[in-house]
Amino acid sequence: MTQPSQTRGSILEAYAAQAQIELVTDSQIPLYFQLARILQRFIREAGVSAGDQFPSEDAIGTCFGVSRPTVNKAIQELLNQGWLRRIRGKGTFVEEDPRVQLALLGDSMSPVEQFSEGAVSYKLIGRQIVEASRDIASELLLEPGAPILFLRRLRVLHEHPLCLCDSYLSAERFPELGEKSFVRGSLYATLEEAYDCPLERSVRWVEASEIVEREAAELLGIPLLSPILLLSGVSYGMKDGAPIEVIRSRFREGISLVSTVKRDALRRSKPETGEAKSIPNL
Repeated sequence: MTQPSQTRGSILEAYAAQAQIELVTDSQIPLYFQLARILQRFIREAGVSAGDQFPSEDAIGTCFGVSRPTVNKAIQELLNQGWLRRIRGKGTFVEEDPRVQLALLGDSMSPVEQFSEGAVSYKLIGRQIVEASRDIASELLLEPGAPILFLRRLRVLHEHPLCLCDSYLSAERFPELGEKSFVRGSLYATLEEAYDCPLERSVRWVEASEIVEREAAELLGIPLLSPILLLSGVSYGMKDGAPIEVIRSRFREGISLVSTVKRDALRRSKPETGEAKSIPNL
C-alpha cells in the first residue's frame, strides 16, 4: 500500500535533518539540480519503495526553504531521469531504480554494446577533420597536426541520454567513415566490416569528473559542472596491433561501471615447507 504524500513529507524532513543535508546558495550548480540530487538520495536511502507516493511540492519547498518553481524543476529532472512518474489526478509516484550497471571489463569493446539489440540508439552529432593535438597524436602514433577524424555520437537509452562519445581516428586510414550510417549502429562493427579492421583490445581509464563543455551538457540534459563519469581509452587493431581509436565518453549520473577481479590461484597458494616465497602486494 502506498503511503500518503503528507507522511512522505514527514519522512523527508526527518531524512534531511538526520543526514544534515542543505542546499548551497552560492554554488555554481543551480539550486533545482542540487535539490534533484538530494531527492534522488532520499529515494535511494530512506526506504522509499517503487509505487510509493512522493512528497508534495509544497512539502518539499517547506523542508528546504525553496520556491515552488525550484521544486517543480527538480521534480521534472527526476521525471526525466526515470526516478518518478506522474499520474494525472493522483499525484507523483516513485518508479523502479533507473540506474544502469555496465561491465567495465568484458568481451565488448564498448560498454553500450552490452544492451540488447535496439535498446540503445545513437545520433551522430558531429563529424569533422581536424589537426591532431599533441596528446591525441601521441596515442595514435601520429605526428602532431596530422589529419584526424573527429566523431561525436550521443547514445540514448529508452529516450534518456546515456552517454556522449567522442572518437578520434586517422582520417587517412578511414576515409569517408561516418558519412554513412554505421553498421548496426556500431562504430566497431563498421571498422571490422567496412574497413577490414577488427579490434583486438581496448585500454580504458575511468575517473570522476564534471561536465565543462556547454554543448556536451545540453546534449546530456544536465547543467554545467554536473558530475559525470569520464571514460577514456585507446583501442588497438587485431591485425597489426596498432592504435586505431582514442575515445572520450561522458556518462551522465545514474551509470555505474562494474568489474570483478579475481586473485590468481598461484598467488593464493601457500609456500612449500622450508621455502620462502615473496608474495607481491595486491
